[in-house]
Amino acid sequence: MYLANANSSEIVKRQYFFKLRAFIGSFVALMFVQWMALGLTILSGSGMMATSSGDLSIKVTYFDGNSLIMFTLMWAFVTGITLTTKQARYGDFAFVTNRFTSNLSNIAFLLTASLIAGVTSMMASNLVRVIKIFFSNTDIFLQYSSSITIFELTIGILATTLYTILIAAIGYFIGMLVQLSKLFIIIFAGLFIALPIIFGVTMENVLFFFNKETSLFIFTIKVVITSLVLFAGAILISNRMEVRR
Repeated sequence: MYLANANSSEIVKRQYFFKLRAFIGSFVALMFVQWMALGLTILSGSGMMATSSGDLSIKVTYFDGNSLIMFTLMWAFVTGITLTTKQARYGDFAFVTNRFTSNLSNIAFLLTASLIAGVTSMMASNLVRVIKIFFSNTDIFLQYSSSITIFELTIGILATTLYTILIAAIGYFIGMLVQLSKLFIIIFAGLFIALPIIFGVTMENVLFFFNKETSLFIFTIKVVITSLVLFAGAILISNRMEVRR
C-alpha cells in the first residue's frame, strides 16, 4: 500500500503547468504567425475594390483582422495535432498518469492557448487600425472603420476564442486518429480532394453551420457541444493505443 494515493485532479494540474512550460514554443509560433499576418495586412490590406467613371477613379482598400484570425486558426489546428505526437505523449511518463489525465491536461492546455490566441488576435486586429491611422493620410481613411467599443471587442474575443477551440479540437481529434493508424493520413487526404469534386462539399459548406449563426448564445452552444464530442472521441481513440508505441 502506498503512503500517498495519487489524486487525479492534482496530476492533471501538474501536467497542465508542465505543458505550459514544455510547449512554450507553441506560443512563440503563435506570435510569429500573428506578426506575419499583421505585416501582410498592413502592407496589402485584407481586400480591395475599385471603380472608375471617366476621369474619376476610386480605389478602396479594406483593413481588418480576417487574415490574423485565419493564421491563428491554422496555428490552432497544428497545435492540436502536435499534442498527439509520440514526443508529446512520452512527456507524460514523467508523471504518475494515465491516458485520461493526460488528455485532460492536453485539453486544458488547448483551452488556455485558445483564449490567449483569441485575445491577441483581436488586439492585433485593432493594432492594424492604429498603425494605418498614424502612418496613412487620415483624410482618406474612413473614420468609422477605426472605432470599436468595449462590447464589440469582448464579443470579438469570445467568438475568436470559440473558433480557435473548435479548430484545435478538430486538430486534436484528427491527430489521435493518425496516431492510431497512419492509414488515416491517406483517408483524410482523399476526402479533402474527393469531397469538393464528387459532392461539391467545401470547407465553406462545413463551416456554414457555425459562421452563419447570428445568435452568439446558439453559436457558443454549437461550438461547445461539437468540441466536447471531438475531445471525447479523441479520448476514446487514445484508449485504443498501446502504452508506448
